[in-house]
Amino acid sequence: MLHDIHTRALKRAAEILGGEDKLMIFLGASENDYFSWVSQHELPRNIFLRLVDLITDDDVRRVAAAPHR
Repeated sequence: MLHDIHTRALKRAAEILGGEDKLMIFLGASENDYFSWVSQHELPRNIFLRLVDLITDDDVRRVAAAPHR
């Protein structure tokens, strides 16, 4: 089972992109690749870092778009 941080990163990235299918396309992963990662203890490092980049970029866009006080 994946570490909690890896599970949360996958879930958040799928939310940002609009679902697991779109996440698999973004990652260039087949269904077999994707579900084999989920069954492991941790994601491949390059995949996890791509998720972190996606999530960070989304957070930066949200902050930049928020009304300033």
